[in-house]
Amino acid sequence: MIEEFSYIKSGIPKRTIEVKISHRIIELFSEGLYSSPYKAIEELVSNSFDAGANNVHVVLSPELRDPDATIVVIDDGEGMDEEGLEQHWIIGKSTRRKRKSINKRKPIGKFGIGKLATYVLAQKLTHICKKNNKYLAITMDYSDLASDEMAGIFGEEAKELVIRKLDEKKSREILRPWCNGDKEGYKALKLFGHGARKSWTVTILSNLKDMGKKIERGRLNWILRTALPLRPDFVLYYNGKKLRSHKMDKGNLIKTWVLGRNLCEISQPCSPKFEIDEDKGENSNSDTRYGLFHPEIGRITGKVEIYKNDLRGGKSDQIERSNGFFVYVRNRLLNVDDGGFGIDRNKLRHGTFSRLR
Repeated sequence: MIEEFSYIKSGIPKRTIEVKISHRIIELFSEGLYSSPYKAIEELVSNSFDAGANNVHVVLSPELRDPDATIVVIDDGEGMDEEGLEQHWIIGKSTRRKRKSINKRKPIGKFGIGKLATYVLAQKLTHICKKNNKYLAITMDYSDLASDEMAGIFGEEAKELVIRKLDEKKSREILRPWCNGDKEGYKALKLFGHGARKSWTVTILSNLKDMGKKIERGRLNWILRTALPLRPDFVLYYNGKKLRSHKMDKGNLIKTWVLGRNLCEISQPCSPKFEIDEDKGENSNSDTRYGLFHPEIGRITGKVEIYKNDLRGGKSDQIERSNGFFVYVRNRLLNVDDGGFGIDRNKLRHGTFSRLR
């Protein structure tokens, strides 16, 4: 059993921030916008996407009806420092929409009120963050807010939230229950030790309410796959398992060609210096086991997929239209808005590969 104080009370108090919002306004916003627990969790994932995360892991306790059950969302986004935690609790304001994302993404969160989605799921919300090699924690207890409807939108007194400072050892101890596992999601989001992410945020929902306790795991899996942003630089995990957008299900996928394995003939105008290359250290099913090698460019890997149905629609349209071409240079995704390789974004279609190559 995870003792509550381990992630709600640990750390050295640094300062307090004031949150002027009543229980009533939270009810109006959260219960009106997030009548479904699944949409509330989806909004937390959207917040991680807006923070520039490449990997997000949603972890649910085995039995949500247990008193110590939790819903946890872990991401490797930009994290929050003291100023970020204070800005986070300004209701209706989203600072991420006023600055360019580190991944040049179009934000998809609900204008700074996505945090209120947590109210329908749990009584307590805790953020534990790493940024600039500093570890901070903060907890909102919704039950402490005034519930007097006559108080109007804002209560007479501000709620004070305490920002707590943690060290790496304590942070590791607190987060151990959600970071240790053999499945892919736990390995992809390494928070401590060699190869750990430079910044991250762990959102812990505890003291679950009835709506949080009634979540059906299979349905949540389907909701997340349906809403999953279709981008090669964003991966979502659920209880350790990597989720794949439902648009990319095998029933929709017609055929895949991997460069160097299926696409072995290199025709003009490609350089004759390209050679088929195989990295036998890679898993036999890995898309990067096979590729091409050029003495001046180096190793190149890639694949082509053809689908029966259009991959656009849903969250993908909210983020940006996909033309089906994802190009990386030194592990960085080149976006259409980066200049389109000199190609008008509205013409980035069938001629893309010819002109790019």
